[in-house]
Amino acid sequence: MTVMAAEAAGNAVTAREAAKKYARDKAGEKARQAPGYARKRGKMGTPGGGGYQTAILAEFLVAAGVVAFMPLATGGPEDKNSPSPYTVNDLTQLAAIGVTYFILAVVPGKWARWSAWLGLLILLGIMYRKMATGELNAAITGIHPGSHPTDETL
Repeated sequence: MTVMAAEAAGNAVTAREAAKKYARDKAGEKARQAPGYARKRGKMGTPGGGGYQTAILAEFLVAAGVVAFMPLATGGPEDKNSPSPYTVNDLTQLAAIGVTYFILAVVPGKWARWSAWLGLLILLGIMYRKMATGELNAAITGIHPGSHPTDETL
């Protein structure tokens, strides 16, 4: 009697596995025949899969961080009556950086690589301008550009 029960249980497990396999095969067949999303699902990739949008995002974050941080580090202009260290030029530059890097990030196809290089070139231009005006040096060393009482000659 126990042999028959074990044999019946084994047949039930085999029948259940066969039913699952049949249902899985049938669903896969219907998905291959279906138009639209179910059919394209295997071909879809992740956004920014090429890596260029990630590079452009990193360039944007560095450029926006540099432009936003420099007035805080240097203390802003001395001839300004407002407690804010930012000038209209800083805010305009931040807005222009945001728009420019957004346009670079949405460039499709093979031009995405060129837009990533252009973004790097823009970032280097921003860093060069900050270095040429002395803001980058002032932010790093804490020594502000301009005339100080210790700069006087004897």
